[in-house]
Amino acid sequence: MTRRSQQSAKALRAADRENDGVLVSRTGSYEPPPREKCRQKQWEQPYDDANSIRLQFILWRRDGRLVEFVVNIQKLTADGWLTIEYFDCCHGHCHLHRDNAQLPPETVERLDDIADVTTAFGKVESQVHDRVRIIRDKGA
Repeated sequence: MTRRSQQSAKALRAADRENDGVLVSRTGSYEPPPREKCRQKQWEQPYDDANSIRLQFILWRRDGRLVEFVVNIQKLTADGWLTIEYFDCCHGHCHLHRDNAQLPPETVERLDDIADVTTAFGKVESQVHDRVRIIRDKGA
């Protein structure tokens, strides 16, 4: 026979196990609204004087708030611009897809609500220049 105090302790342990999984997870619960209901803004920013490598920003806003973004690092090839690496925010986290497609995406920020998207974009802005410099220097 289980006593009442044992029942509550058992329920508390079960809730702790469930919360541990959420806290350790790199993916959050945020899901952006459908893109067709958002305003899209896109621009390109050359990174070098030869215009051989650039950053492409694609942002989606709804009601004046940033709800989703993609930042592409692109290299000019004979066939046009080729995306080498990119940052995006889907599946509940902002992450970097590296040049080596065999590596899993690297999480930049967990996304649990709309405010996390703006925070993640700030982090991406600071990291993207390091990534593009590395790609340029290795001659990707």
